[in-house]
Amino acid sequence: MKIGLKIKRAFFRRVVKPSVKRVYQKEDAINEKPEAITATEQSPTRFDIPLNIVEFVEQGKEQSLMINQTTNLMRSNIKNIGVSLNSLSKNALNPKETIDDIFLQELKEFCKTQGIATIGFTKLPRNLIFKDKAVLHDNAIVLVMEMDKKSIAKAPHRDTIIMIMETYNNLGITANKVASFLRAHGYSAHASHPLGGLVLYPPLAKKAGLGWNGRHGLLITPEFGSRVRLAAVFTNITNLPFATENSHEWVPEYCATCGNCIKNCPPKAIYEKPIKRENGLLTHIENEKCFPYFASNYGCTICIRVCPFSTTGYDKLKAKTIK
Repeated sequence: MKIGLKIKRAFFRRVVKPSVKRVYQKEDAINEKPEAITATEQSPTRFDIPLNIVEFVEQGKEQSLMINQTTNLMRSNIKNIGVSLNSLSKNALNPKETIDDIFLQELKEFCKTQGIATIGFTKLPRNLIFKDKAVLHDNAIVLVMEMDKKSIAKAPHRDTIIMIMETYNNLGITANKVASFLRAHGYSAHASHPLGGLVLYPPLAKKAGLGWNGRHGLLITPEFGSRVRLAAVFTNITNLPFATENSHEWVPEYCATCGNCIKNCPPKAIYEKPIKRENGLLTHIENEKCFPYFASNYGCTICIRVCPFSTTGYDKLKAKTIK
């Protein structure tokens, strides 16, 4: 075994893995809070990307995710998951519960200055909370951050995985900043990091009216197609402008004629027809097939690269579909 690989394995075993497990313990502790909103029996089980990456490295399996740049970014992501959990103690005991139009605009502008491309609001269904996880509030502010188009076009490539990990890191930091912004104005907030997260983001973002889920299971947005990462901040604010409709319901009509993501998936991990669960949620990807290829090929990302919504553009495809 090469010395560099030995050092990396030891580092992940002794440093990274314990830090991941510590933040997971803090996540699980939220269930014990009397005000916690918990998962249901029908909630999905989270596929723990950080822990799976750690185990790949630890076991010496072939992988290209944790190069030097992304290892540092992974550590930063884990640190900021911890920040989101530790900061819950800063929530006010008697927070304000409503906002006016002026502060709502301030919130939107603040998010924009922090790199958020689009923002949506919705009530959180409990069945979207991952099994054994919990959040403090069910009023969701959904945050969308763009991934760089040129880097996606190279996928799978080291530049792509570096950019993806940077996006995760930046969005995680931003979610914490949004939560701090709300606390500074007298509200209670709970940031959910984009890497892993406490809830299933694509259907939550869909419910917030931000896009629609493609055959690859990812959110398709009008601004960037599938080239996005998602996070959420849960708050006690009761009068957010929750979405009541979604103008993107035509998207499946186009996806039914396309199938690029399915045809171009190297490990054939995307189901031709998604599996419908008892809770009504759809499973689009077989993780057991996806993740090994993902881990050994710079995070793959081919399904996003070949998606016409990420290249041709939303409006052109809509014009072709709706006549």
